[in-house]
Amino acid sequence: MTDTEYTKSIQTKATVANLEMSAALTTEQQAQIGQDFIADIMELSDHESKQKAAY
Repeated sequence: MTDTEYTKSIQTKATVANLEMSAALTTEQQAQIGQDFIADIMELSDHESKQKAAY
């Protein structure tokens, strides 16, 4: 994944999380959305780190 693709992926996930946050009815839903977003970013970051280490 190129740096541009990585950045685009994070931007897309942030946009989706923002839309979900706007639609959430409770603070519990908002907390879960935030946790899911953080997990997604950590997964992307971990994947990117492993990919760069392979080079």
